[in-house]
Amino acid sequence: MKNSVKLVGFVSLLMYLLSGQAALAQHKTVNDGVFTEAQVTSGEVVYESQCSTCHNMRFYTDTLKSWNNQPLLYLWESIMGTMPADNPGSLMLQEYTDVIAYILSENGFPTGDAKLDPDNGMDIINIQSP
Repeated sequence: MKNSVKLVGFVSLLMYLLSGQAALAQHKTVNDGVFTEAQVTSGEVVYESQCSTCHNMRFYTDTLKSWNNQPLLYLWESIMGTMPADNPGSLMLQEYTDVIAYILSENGFPTGDAKLDPDNGMDIINIQSP
């Protein structure tokens, strides 16, 4: 009986690894084209109307440096929970996401085909210093 339990456990682990689930957990960085040009364009509009009066892009360059090697989702959650300062959490979730894409683009990180999504993999995308 013990051997059959071990065999089932081993087969389950092997199936998991072969199914590609382990590959989904592979970490990326903001250098890997993790947002789209459309998100950058939308994010710029939101940034100009909601963020630029208090924060210039130098602020975000320093912010990205302080979040170096941390998951991008953590920064997204921090911004969502604290900004805009006079009404935190008041933007739509996609607006926060698009602003992050714009900030990353303005700091020299490349666009790609993948859409940045806090519900789908943003926790495995690490921030890199610009």
